[in-house]
Amino acid sequence: MTTRKRYDLHINTAHTGRVLAAECVLEEEGGSLRRAAFRYRPDYLAMDGAFALDPVALPLAPGERLLRCTGGMPGIVDDYLPDAWGGKVLARLAWYQDRRKLNANSAIDMLALAGHSRVGALCMVPAGDAPAWEPGVSLDLLDRIEGAAQHIDDADLSEMDTEAMSLLYLADAGAGVGGARPKALVHDGSQAWLAKFNRLGADAYNNARVELACLNMARDIGIRVAEGHIRSGINGREVLLLERFDMAADDARHHLISANALLKSQSTQADQGGAFRYDDIAELLRRHSPDIIADLDQLIRLMLFNRAINNLDDHERNFSLVWSGEGYRFAPAYDLVPSLVQGGYPVAGFGYSPFPPRPSELLAGRKTLGLSAPKVRAAAEEVMGVVNRWPEYAAAAGVDEQDAELVARFFCP
Repeated sequence: MTTRKRYDLHINTAHTGRVLAAECVLEEEGGSLRRAAFRYRPDYLAMDGAFALDPVALPLAPGERLLRCTGGMPGIVDDYLPDAWGGKVLARLAWYQDRRKLNANSAIDMLALAGHSRVGALCMVPAGDAPAWEPGVSLDLLDRIEGAAQHIDDADLSEMDTEAMSLLYLADAGAGVGGARPKALVHDGSQAWLAKFNRLGADAYNNARVELACLNMARDIGIRVAEGHIRSGINGREVLLLERFDMAADDARHHLISANALLKSQSTQADQGGAFRYDDIAELLRRHSPDIIADLDQLIRLMLFNRAINNLDDHERNFSLVWSGEGYRFAPAYDLVPSLVQGGYPVAGFGYSPFPPRPSELLAGRKTLGLSAPKVRAAAEEVMGVVNRWPEYAAAAGVDEQDAELVARFFCP
């Protein structure tokens, strides 16, 4: 059975305002996406601030782009759909509220349930529907959302408060800015945050405070990250609130696209698969960044920091580019969390090695990722200098001594 659905792609940026930028048709067979057709609207192409929503698969040009989807989804659709956590929320909502199984292979089914609370400037709606860019749910409801999130993995959710389930759905983060971790978008009217929750009985340490300490270290290394703080007393637990870096002035947004989307196979739309390397991100920046040296400097600092803190979750969806008005810049870093696996392989390698280099290995200085030896050495020295002060950062973020010592055992500066 073939199913076709038309969608409008609206964006809301400081460079364009709120505008209908493109149209698309998704075609599925047997509940799986097979083809996708996109075209930019002529009035959008004529705008001074127009830019490519996906500079690889959807360059800014007239005419229709037909993408065959034999192994995945177009990057712009894949980014728009919920990540692992959001997909879990949608699946539970579909089963316990609508009494049906959610087909995760069907972009049409997923889009029918996906709400308007999401990260980024894009809003993808059925043709003719009004767009909306909602900031999530009120911060006053944080305890309700956090409580619902703690029970999303329960075997039986039939007793769950339907309102609490709906609140969790409305607070879904949309684009992938936290992978499989429980999270939500919240606001108090004037400020918007991404709330990241500790997992009851599943986290080996207080993830909220450890991540905050790592973000503070990254900032002092010169890596762009969001500001954050801890909200305590939420159902007896703590929540990390991160300021959203996709928000712009006057309710506009910044448009983001993940490295995963940009690295998809252009013949099948499948995820890259195989070896993912920091070199791949560097190549994307060389193609699309208007300030290559500054962005490569950010990348090498992030690469060295991830290795130093033993962050093994550096996958393609945890790196993004953001439209700056002149090109796609390296987005602020997120999901900087240590792993407690000794000798485990990170997702992102470097060159022909599954491991990126340790900061100490680059102190002698050599050209890396296209940066000069002095820049590489300076980055390595700053990363080592800050990571070696982990006890100070842990204490300042309120990480208890036991957690701080546990995490430090796995550092490898």
